[in-house]
Amino acid sequence: MFKTDLLDTIATQQERVLQHRRHLHLHPEPSFAETNTGRYVAQVLSGIGVTHSTGWCAERGAAGIIAKVEGRDPGQRRVALRADMDALPIQEVERPHASTVPGWMHACGHDAHTACLLGAVEALHATRDQWSGTVHCVFQPGEETLPGGASLLVKEGALRADAPESGPGRTQGPLVDAIVGQHVYPQLDAGLVGFRSGAYMAATDEVQILIKGKGGHAALPHRTVDPVVVAAHVVTALQTVVSRHCDPTQPSVLTFGRIAGGHVRNVIPDDVRLEGTLRTYDEPTAEHLRAAIIRIATSTAAAFGATADVQVNIGYPAVINAAGLTESCRGRAVELLGADRVVELPLRMTGEDFSFYQREVDGCFFRLGTGGDGLGCRSGLHTADFDIDERALTTGTAMMAWLAATSEP
Repeated sequence: MFKTDLLDTIATQQERVLQHRRHLHLHPEPSFAETNTGRYVAQVLSGIGVTHSTGWCAERGAAGIIAKVEGRDPGQRRVALRADMDALPIQEVERPHASTVPGWMHACGHDAHTACLLGAVEALHATRDQWSGTVHCVFQPGEETLPGGASLLVKEGALRADAPESGPGRTQGPLVDAIVGQHVYPQLDAGLVGFRSGAYMAATDEVQILIKGKGGHAALPHRTVDPVVVAAHVVTALQTVVSRHCDPTQPSVLTFGRIAGGHVRNVIPDDVRLEGTLRTYDEPTAEHLRAAIIRIATSTAAAFGATADVQVNIGYPAVINAAGLTESCRGRAVELLGADRVVELPLRMTGEDFSFYQREVDGCFFRLGTGGDGLGCRSGLHTADFDIDERALTTGTAMMAWLAATSEP
């Protein structure tokens, strides 16, 4: 009976959830600057009549929000749902529903996450006499940027049961029993979802290297210590970090995505900057590779008479899905959608700050299929033409509400 009533309720909300997503897509905001996004979310929650608190992550100028929906016997079980709200510094391709903010777009689907959670809040509130427990709904800023909004929310007590009443920094209650998050996945068709128990996504470190040489005229390289050449050798040498310094059974990736140096073709600059990312799954491997990066970069630069200032900023931990909770969510997903719409996910080297929540409480991070035949609906995340098949919004809304109300923490 509850399943039928929940799905009927969500069916009546489809247009509102769609409009939530389209509004947010038109108005993306950077990490820790989601002021208007937070205001929009708060207005929707007020319109539904759901208790919520604002001001989370305020130390970073952000606008995190936590809403609370109570069913029958609110103390029986406590579950948190999470959606992130920030966008990426990418210029979206031209299309009718493109971002109206130059240089920014929801290229990672956070607009869909937020819209689905708003829909789930409304559905849970409308059916609150048919399920038991309390659901805390976390609208999180700053997933895309260190230190990660999740780490700040945890620090402020966001997972504590009385958070919506007391506000950030003033919580005393016990932790919730579990937290569930979802993320769009263009490799899966709309209408499908995916799960993986245990290790799922990698820990992410940021690597910054400043190569310092001695600049001069491009026609007189013998009077310089060319940091461009040094940087090229450093990048090449660091390709051995994974291939020759890492246990082959341990998944790991080291990639440099940015090299910056110089300002004109005929002048050798004084320095060159390198920026990259290290992805691992266990701390001993990460520590070993961090040391290798520092050692190889500094010694390679020294061989050319240059120096390398290496900084490895420890980022998000690995996403480790709690086995019991994840299997419970998988089983509930089969009940809701059917076995043919629930798939097993492969290991990924991408990262997520959802992992900070999982250090505090059991967590399940699953994937929502958003692939379709529309333009951009098969494009990868973090690309200028990324889009979703909006039919997935109904599935995402139903999954969040259903898992919050029925899965066993």
